[in-house]
Amino acid sequence: MEERRQTVFAEERKQQILELISKNQKIVVPELCNYFGVSPSTIRNDLRALQENGLITRTHGGAIRNSKVSLEPPPVTKQTQMLRQKEAIARAAVDLVDDGDIIAIGSGTTTLEFARKLIHKEKLTVVLNDIRLASFLEEHTNFTLFMLGGVLRNGFHYVNTAGTPLPRVSLDKLFFTCNGLNAAMGATVPDFHLAANVAAILERSSQAVLLCDSSKLGSVTFAQIAPLDQLDTIVIDSDADPDDLRELEAQGAELIVAPVE
Repeated sequence: MEERRQTVFAEERKQQILELISKNQKIVVPELCNYFGVSPSTIRNDLRALQENGLITRTHGGAIRNSKVSLEPPPVTKQTQMLRQKEAIARAAVDLVDDGDIIAIGSGTTTLEFARKLIHKEKLTVVLNDIRLASFLEEHTNFTLFMLGGVLRNGFHYVNTAGTPLPRVSLDKLFFTCNGLNAAMGATVPDFHLAANVAAILERSSQAVLLCDSSKLGSVTFAQIAPLDQLDTIVIDSDADPDDLRELEAQGAELIVAPVE
C-alpha cells in the first residue's frame, strides 16, 4: 500500500479507510498510520467512529469490513444494475411532478431514468448536479436548466460543489437517490461530499422524494444524506422485501411501491 503523506480531512480519511478495508478485506493500524502519516491514536479514533456507525468490525490491531456495508460500484456497472426496477420507480415518480414545478434532481442512474420520463412535462425549472442529466434534458426538452458549479469527480458524472455556496433558491421538490437505506441511518451514499451536497439542496426544498431500488434496502454506506423523518416520500420497486417495507412504514415513512413490469 503506497504512502499518502499529505493533509487529508478527517471525513475524507475515514472514507478512504473504508475503501481500503473493502479492497483488502482487512487492514491493521500500522499500515494505516504509514499510509496517511498520522498517529495510531488518530487511526484508532477513526476506526472507532466507523464501527459505531456499523461500517466496520474492529479486530485486535486493525479492522475488517462489515459485509452489510455497500460501496459505490463503477458507473458503467451501475447503469445496468436493477434496470427494470429503476424504470418502474421512474414511472411512478414522474407522477409527482406538476407542470411548472421548480425541482432539483440529484445524481444517479435511477434519477437518469427519472429524467428520461420527464420529457412530456411542461415549463419545468430544474436544478442539477449531474452532467448526464443536464445533457439529456438540454437535448430533449425546453426546460429552464440550472447546473450547479463545482469540481467534476474523475470517472463519475456529478459535480462536487463542496466549498461552493449554493444559490439562495426555493425549490418545490427534490428527487434524489442513495446507495443504502435503512430505518436507523435513513438514506446514505459512499461519498460524504455528495451527501453534503444533496443535504444542502434538501434544506431548500419543500418536498424530498427518495428514489430507491430494492437492492439498497437494509444497506448502509459511509455518509448520511438524511434520516427517514426528513423524507416526505420514498418511491421503491415492488421487488422489495415486505418485511423491509413494513419496517420503514413503522418509522413513519410514506411509501410508493412501483410495480415492476
